[in-house]
Amino acid sequence: MTMTKVNIGIIGTGFIATILAPEIRSSGNARLAAVSSRTLAKAEGFVADYPGAVAIEGADRLIARDDVDAVYVATPTSAKEDVASRALAAGKHVLIEKPLHSAESFKRLSALAREKGLVLMDATHFVHHPRTSAMRQRLGELIGSPRSLHTMFYFPFSDRENIRFDPADEPMGAVGDMAWYSMRAVVEYLAPDTLEDIKVFAERDPQSNAVIRATGVLKFDAGKTATFDVGYTAGAAVMELTVSGTSGILTQDDFVLDWQSGFGFDNPDIQTGFTHRSGTATRKDFVFIETPSEQSQHGLMIGNFADLIRNGDAAGRKKWLETTAKTQSFLDAIWQKIQTQG
Repeated sequence: MTMTKVNIGIIGTGFIATILAPEIRSSGNARLAAVSSRTLAKAEGFVADYPGAVAIEGADRLIARDDVDAVYVATPTSAKEDVASRALAAGKHVLIEKPLHSAESFKRLSALAREKGLVLMDATHFVHHPRTSAMRQRLGELIGSPRSLHTMFYFPFSDRENIRFDPADEPMGAVGDMAWYSMRAVVEYLAPDTLEDIKVFAERDPQSNAVIRATGVLKFDAGKTATFDVGYTAGAAVMELTVSGTSGILTQDDFVLDWQSGFGFDNPDIQTGFTHRSGTATRKDFVFIETPSEQSQHGLMIGNFADLIRNGDAAGRKKWLETTAKTQSFLDAIWQKIQTQG
């Protein structure tokens, strides 16, 4: 496929769409072609900052446009499969916000993408930062065989008018919003095959009944384990990750949104990387391994999505589908455990 730039349309005008729109505009291999919302006024307000982008009322009209090669589905989780399936059926590549509605939902989308020969990628930012591949590649060298992973991801958040507190649109609440990243880290760094056991505690908001905090432990094949602690209730932004192996540990204190340039942060003086320690090393002996990047992780995601469309890399497309499917399956297991516990 020969393209100068991939023309991307955004479906949805919520907060997360405002994060990716500037990255699409500034991308070297993508262009923001159109934005749709349920009302034309919202779409027009959104594109006012993006000359050349067309405002459209309704997802179907955007999907039908010949000048749109791909769509970014930034809708509530309740609508994602419907919108994404219509886009794929119309021959559009799809970048879809996480979480998905369920593993079965993603399985249907994945089958449609394969049938049509299209790219389907979830919009997890941190995996595109060079830190993720650098750390994954050095696991054996630095810590031996990875055995356990712990993640803690909190953002202070209490606005009950926000969609996160609406179980109709975001059924999993903080589990879908936050534990997704924990499970993606499991897939990236532990790479387990099967989940054997799980224990979960969840706290719900008394007014909306939305899940606002969850803590759990998962046991996988080969004795690997993962613990996670996520939610909106800690009163601070926390994004900590620890991978423990047979000969050391690796840690990050900003694994979801790097302090340097993850969205919401602009700290060029803070280096991005990970810390290695082993034996009885004290803090002065910890080794910080820097993994610099000239682009933000969300900017890199847009570039990688567009490249995957342009280069037709079948193996790369298959890898993304499999990674998303495994992440969602672990997330589903957490959610199902919460549901059975009431």
